[in-house]
Amino acid sequence: MTRSNVLDRLLKELTPEKLEKMKQNRLDVKNKLSTEWQLGFYVGEDIIHKYLPTLSVEPGTRTSIEVSEEDSIEYDRVDKEWYNRFKHGKDEANEEWNSYQEYRKVLKKKYLPNPLICYMGILNIVDLTEFKKGLIWSLWDSDHCNYNLDAEKIKIYDDENVYFTIIEFELD
Repeated sequence: MTRSNVLDRLLKELTPEKLEKMKQNRLDVKNKLSTEWQLGFYVGEDIIHKYLPTLSVEPGTRTSIEVSEEDSIEYDRVDKEWYNRFKHGKDEANEEWNSYQEYRKVLKKKYLPNPLICYMGILNIVDLTEFKKGLIWSLWDSDHCNYNLDAEKIKIYDDENVYFTIIEFELD
């Protein structure tokens, strides 16, 4: 198997100096990560794995919620209308895009649990702000989160018997 010309060109551009700079940048990022941020990030990964639902018309997580055949057909229609008008490289919102997004909102409200309640093992969160930053990064980076990721909207509390730490998300 041969490498592409683009890959060959990119690899040639990686001088020892550039590689060292990339390594130093990674170390700088690593050194800025707090333990609480990292805990939040990995709790987010666990939420994606165990709890985060997606709709069957937009699969992406283990927890797929089946939409009705009628809703699926309508979703496909508005999706195709938007995609057929889409001009690659332009971020212009158009009527079809707006219709597509509005229908997605309808489906989310109709099918997704609201709030999404996640029961985690007991967590001793010291810096809630940093924890939420890591949690938000993980969920946002998954590209499958349909829930509001504003830090103020995410509720974190212990159950009354302190068996679980509960993390709660609302739909947008």
